[in-house]
Parts: sequence; C-alpha cells; structure tokens
Amino acid sequence: MDTKLKKYNTGLTVLIFVLCIVLFITSLMGIAIILNKSSELEHLADIDDLLLNDSYQNSKMFQWDVSDKVNNIVYLLNEYKSEEYIRNGMTLSEDYAKETEKNKERLILEELRYFREIAKELDKEQGFTYFASDGTHILTNMRDIGDGKYVKPENFTGKPAYLIFQNDKLNVKLSDKSNESNAFIQKLEARIAREYNPELRVYLSFDQEYLAEHEEAFSLVRRDIFKWLPYTIASIILTLAAFIFLVTTTGRRDEEGNRQVYKIDKIFTEIQLIIIAFCFFGGGVLFVQFLFDAIYNLNLNGAVYYYGGSFTLSMTIAVIIGLTAAGIGLLFILSCVRNIKAGRFIKNSLIYIVAAAIIKGLMSLYHGGSVMRKTVLITLVICILSATVVLAPIVAILIIILAPKWVKKYEEIKKGVDEVKNGNLTYKIPLSGNGELDELAKGINEISEASNIAIQNELKNQRLKTDLISNVSHDLKTPLTSIITYIDLLKREGLDSTDAPKYLEILDQKSIRLKKLTEDLFDAAKASSGAIPVRFEKVEMLSLINQGLGEMNNQIEASRLNFIINAQKTQYYVKADGQLLWRVLENLLGNVLKYALEGSRVYIDIKEQNARQGKTPNVILEIKNISKSELNIDADELMERFKRGDESRTTEGSGLGLAIAKDLVRLQNGWFEIKIDGDLFKASIMLEAYEEENEGI
Repeated sequence: MDTKLKKYNTGLTVLIFVLCIVLFITSLMGIAIILNKSSELEHLADIDDLLLNDSYQNSKMFQWDVSDKVNNIVYLLNEYKSEEYIRNGMTLSEDYAKETEKNKERLILEELRYFREIAKELDKEQGFTYFASDGTHILTNMRDIGDGKYVKPENFTGKPAYLIFQNDKLNVKLSDKSNESNAFIQKLEARIAREYNPELRVYLSFDQEYLAEHEEAFSLVRRDIFKWLPYTIASIILTLAAFIFLVTTTGRRDEEGNRQVYKIDKIFTEIQLIIIAFCFFGGGVLFVQFLFDAIYNLNLNGAVYYYGGSFTLSMTIAVIIGLTAAGIGLLFILSCVRNIKAGRFIKNSLIYIVAAAIIKGLMSLYHGGSVMRKTVLITLVICILSATVVLAPIVAILIIILAPKWVKKYEEIKKGVDEVKNGNLTYKIPLSGNGELDELAKGINEISEASNIAIQNELKNQRLKTDLISNVSHDLKTPLTSIITYIDLLKREGLDSTDAPKYLEILDQKSIRLKKLTEDLFDAAKASSGAIPVRFEKVEMLSLINQGLGEMNNQIEASRLNFIINAQKTQYYVKADGQLLWRVLENLLGNVLKYALEGSRVYIDIKEQNARQGKTPNVILEIKNISKSELNIDADELMERFKRGDESRTTEGSGLGLAIAKDLVRLQNGWFEIKIDGDLFKASIMLEAYEEENEGI
C-alpha cells in the first residue's frame, strides 16, 4: 500500500510539474497576444485603459491623440510657419545662412519635406478639422478661409469633440462625460505656453465620422483582449498554484526525518543560478522573439508566410524553446529550494567551499604552530596590510579595537594567578574565546581545579584514615576487653565455678566476633586492592538468592521480616564469580537482617535490562527495606569502610559489609549503588547477563 501511495505521489508531482511548465508558457503567450492586440491601435494603449474604459472618447488614448495633434500643430506653427517661410530660408540659422547656395537649397528642401510630412499626417484623417494662427501665419485643413479672420470657435464647438485655445484660455471637450483630467489640461496648457504668442489661436474638432472609425478599432481590440484575458488570468493563477505546490512538497522529510538529495542538488549553487538565469533570460529572449515573429506574421498576412518562414514554424520553435527553458529552469529552482530546506544552499556554494577551505587552512596553520610562529605571522600580515594606503586605516582601527581587549584579558589572567597563589583555588578566570590568552586562562583554571580536587581528596583521605584507625581500634578493643575480663574472672573463680560455662560461652562469642572482624578487614583490603582472583562462570542469580534466604531462615524468623521476591522469569544467568557473588549477597542480606525494621517487608526485585545496540544485556538486582533507625547519612558515605547507619554502634556490624560488597561487584565488572529516601534503603546490583557465546571464558 505504501509503495502504491509513493508511486501515486511521484506521478502526481510529475504531472503538476509538466502542467506548471505548460501553463507558464500559456500565460506568457496570452500576455504577448494581449500586448500585441493593444499595439494594433494607432496610438499604443495601456492595458488598463482598454480594460477600464468602454469608449474611445472616454479613454486616455483619445487624450493622447488630441495631445499629439496639438503638439504637431503648435510645433509647425512656431518652427516652420509656412512653406513660403521655409523657402525664404527663414528657418535656417545664421551658420547655415553662410553655407553655399547648393547646401542651403538642400537644407531648405529637407525642412520642407519634414514640414509636409507632419502636415500630411494631420490632413490624412477624415473628420478631423484644425485651424491655427499666430496672427501672421495660418495652418489649417479647412478650405476657402482667406486670411482666417472669419474662422470662429463656433465653427468647431458644434462638433462632438473639440479643443479651443485663444486669449490664453483653453477650452476642451472630448466626450459627453467630460472626463478630461486636470493633468491632461495642465499638460496641454504647458505645451502651448512654451510657444507663447498673444495672438495664438488653435482650434480642433472631431466629427462623428472620425470618432466612429476610432471607436470601432478601439472596441475591436478591447473585445479581443477580453476574449484572451480570462484564459491568461486562469493560466497565471494555475501556474502560481502549481509552483507553490511544487515548492511546498519538494524536499520534504521522509518517515525517518531525512531529506532526499538528488544528483542535481549536488551541483554548485553558482552554476545552478547561472543555468536558471540563462534559461529565463536567454531562453526568454529567444522565446519572445519567435513568438512575436509568429504573431506579427499572423497579423500581417492573416496566416502563413512571413519573410519566407511560416507562422507554424515560428510558433513551434517558440513553444519548444519556451518549454525547454522553463522546464530546465524549474528543475534547478526546485533544486535550490531543496537545498535551502536542507540548509545546504550556502554550503553547496563554490565560493563558500573555497573560502571555507582557505579559512580552514589559515586557521590550521595558525593554531597548529607555536606562539612564536603565530606572532610572526600576525606581525607579517599587519606589516603587509599597513603598506597599502587603502587598508592601513582599517588595520589601525582594528588594532585600536583589539588591543584593549588583549590587555583586559591579560589583566584577568594576572588576577586569576594572584587568586590561586593566595589559596583561592575555586576562582575561575573568565573565558571569552579560543585565542592564546584564553588557552592560557583555561590551563590555569584546570590547574587550580585539579589542585583543589587533590586537596579535597587529601583532606578526605586524612579524615578517612583517622576514622579508620578510630573505628578499628574501637571494634578490636571491645571484644579484646571482654576476652581479657572473662579470662581474669576464670582465673579468680576457677573452671569449677558455677559461672564458668557462661564465661566460656561469652569468650567463644567474642573470639568468633574478633575473628570475623579480622577476616572482614583482610577481605576489605584485598577487595579494595583487587588482589582477589576472579573466576567468571555461569551463575544463576535467583537460585543463589533463594539459597541465601534458606541458610538465614532462622535469623529471618527471629527478625519477623517478610521477604518478597519479584521476578518475571524463573532463571537469571549472569557472568560472575559464584563465590564472590555469594559473599556480596550474604553481606547485603546480613545488612538487611541487622538494620531493617522488625516485622517489615523486604522486597527483592530481579529483572533483565534489554541490550542496547552492540551491547550485552544486564541483570539488575534490587533489595529494598525500611530501616529501624533514622538514616542521617549520605548514601556514598555509607559505602565507606567502617561507616554504619547505626552511628551509636550498638549493633554487631563491622561497617565493612557494604564496602566489601561494592568492591567485589566492581571486580566482577558490575555496578553497585545505594539510594536512601527517608527511611527507605535500596541497594542495587547490575551484572552482565550470561550469553552462550561466553562459554569457555
């Protein structure tokens, strides 16, 4: 099911990728067609003008038409006046007037040609009437007007659209809606004002024939644009949606949290960006060139041939170039997106890799050398940089900034050395980097810390030595004193006295007690030094526990303790020395019998800990009981020699049992821990579980 889903997701992604490319090219083609349609009008129209205005008379395009005609009329009237004015050489400057007659005639002909071209452009349109006069010269396409004195504004204001300028006043009407903007009026006034003449008159009018012709062309282009606009907008929206989907889904983490890396993603970032730029700019230029060739060919001939090449060929080449460039570009864009998500975009950069290698090499050279080499290297770099005019001020600024920091760091180190010298071994010099001074400060901190630990350990050892001598003396003196006392009594009273058997029994108990204490001392010394030989074998721990409880049954019944064993399995095999492990269990059970609250429950939990990768499983034994007396001692101290939870030392314990148990477990590659929570005492042992491959060890 998961494989089918992955194949489905891959197929969907490929489909959307292809759709994104096709829709992108479709969008560009739609935009190109719309722009081409707007250029079909005599005056290039803005798209928003065609979309927002439903009539030619209400459009900015008509305003531009009027403005263009006013500019031409005013320019001709101001610069050229009339053909006679040009023929008389009045438009030539003094420099040109000094030219030979032949050149002068040529210049006059050029001026006449330019004058006639503009006049012809004004006169060619039917339904457009104009009259302009500066008081001397007249420009008009009206007939039989004589000197123009009888041409009045009323001859023009009766038309659907007109422009009247006289007596420094401008009157404009372009449509019944009177949508002439202030900016348009101000622009016309400014243009006419540049050719200021008190007698200047400019009359323009547009009759219904002119407006109808341009209205038809405007409406036709507008209709074609609205036909293509929905498809273009839909293509743009779908292209964006497909692109967003691809950007969102590409580079996702898999079920294990890893991001899949493709071969294309390993290409250097700079190369990817160059390819993207080449596809969208280089490919875009070729695509637009062939696309507009095809569109222009279609507009020019209605179908097939343009400069010897067909519309179909141009359009096919444009589509192939567009799809190829967009496809390759999109592939590399998605690759960049994956690298950004994976945090590899900068690290995959060739510049970054080279710069990092150079910096790493310099840092390796710097940190790998002696202080002398570093000093020489830094001094050499400073000298070289200071020799340049541009970098010398920068070096000076850096020295001014860094020098106080180095001096401050030196003062902190000096203060730290003084503190340590005066005995404050806990003082730490602040560290703020990894330079040479920081390394020196770090070394001093480590020395002071090591010295402090050594002193604390020495003090602890001295205290332990004193406690050891005191405890050994006390524990040896007590049975010896009893033995000496009862021997004196036997000497005085004789062996035939009635109390002699009682004295002998006490002497026997004290002798056994003294022997046990002596053996514990030797065992503790050997276990601590590791002098006891260890024979690893297959030992069943649960049976050993039951054996110990059986041998101590009388003592257990006397203490009225209830031992509860919790084990999920019937057998737990460990790799250990059977005799040493028995001694550990004997000491722990004996410790429980001595210090546990009478009549309470003792829990013995045994379980197997699952093996970590490449490790052997372990068996953990926990013994928990409630102490009969308050435990006002740290758990670590309780495992020291001659340390007892019973500080009054009223029990028979030597205080060596837990210390011996800890050392014996350590010799068997195990782990021993004691925890105290109020009156709850818990001893834990962890030993390596026995596995079949351990046979023969």
